[in-house]
Amino acid sequence: MSFKPLVLCACVVCVLSARSAIQERQFEIYMLKGQLYEAEQAKLDQKMAKKKSGLFLGAVLAETSLKVNGITNKGFPLIYGVRVGYQKYLGRSEVAGLRLYGEYLGGVAQSVLQAGQTSTYQIATMDLDLVMDKPVDKYKKYAVGVFGGLGVGWSGYKDYASAKNNPNGFGLIINLGVALTLNTRHRIELALKIPPIKYSHAFSYSFAGGNIYYISYNFLL
Repeated sequence: MSFKPLVLCACVVCVLSARSAIQERQFEIYMLKGQLYEAEQAKLDQKMAKKKSGLFLGAVLAETSLKVNGITNKGFPLIYGVRVGYQKYLGRSEVAGLRLYGEYLGGVAQSVLQAGQTSTYQIATMDLDLVMDKPVDKYKKYAVGVFGGLGVGWSGYKDYASAKNNPNGFGLIINLGVALTLNTRHRIELALKIPPIKYSHAFSYSFAGGNIYYISYNFLL
């Protein structure tokens, strides 16, 4: 009787068992590496969420279109503004955050109804936005994002200094925009704001205001 086939079978079984053990060990190592990576990312997310939360200051440069008695006021090419607020990122920094801020915009131009006079347009708001960012670098200091929110505010227009019963009112504000975050603290936004008063014939003269389109810069303190 030859033992050669039995020996060969035993060797094959041993080799297969060894391979299976090695493969199982490699799989365990792979899973452990994955768990370690997820833990490191979660720690980094929490760290960045904390860094990106806090008080911020901002400057706004905007434009809009205004009509008085059906005549477009072409003297409002730019409106300037400031904002101050607080933002808080929740959980994973690239998922979502909330920010609450106050904002003031205003501009001066030539009057439509009185030659040689100046007109003013102002809007003051308190806003709450949902902010969503997606990091684009390994350390999550740079990100692209979107935001949207609601607010309440007042807007008013005065066509000339002695004008009475000028268009103004309180109402709902809508904010929508895209953003770019640079090195965590610097944020540039392109957005639109829908003001509380857009059309009115209830004052001394008719008034129609368009959406406000703006670029803004926020600095996280």
